[in-house]
Amino acid sequence: MTTPGTISRPSRIAGQGLFATRDFAPVETIAAYTGSLLTAPPATEPHQPAAVFILELAPGLWLDGADLANPARHANHSCEPNADLVWHRPATAAWLIARQAIPLGQEITFDYGFSLAESLFHPCHCGAPSCPGRIVATPLRISLRRHLRFSRPRD
Repeated sequence: MTTPGTISRPSRIAGQGLFATRDFAPVETIAAYTGSLLTAPPATEPHQPAAVFILELAPGLWLDGADLANPARHANHSCEPNADLVWHRPATAAWLIARQAIPLGQEITFDYGFSLAESLFHPCHCGAPSCPGRIVATPLRISLRRHLRFSRPRD
């Protein structure tokens, strides 16, 4: 599935990725992340598929982007992202916005903003020099590194 200016295809980061099919300028809108708004936490199934496309927009509000008509769901996390995910109430979509120039062919990524607790269950494979090895929000990376340093077995 594509949206003008993007295409989904296999990614070196994880599964499918979202890639630019043209150049994007800084602060340019790349794609809408669309889906159903949920006011209750999504149910977790024991046999839930590996790919989950639910965004927590605010406390008590989630956006389920699993619909095939939402190609932005393939944007992967990066510790050095080239886009931001922006949402303003009461819209039923969030938007990927270029935070820097994105050339044709480059994978479009954003910071998933996971908490410290969530990060322990989500390894990061973005390959960025600043990557701590876990998907965690940028402001929490120092705390995660401190936690990982002190949780290592001692000699």
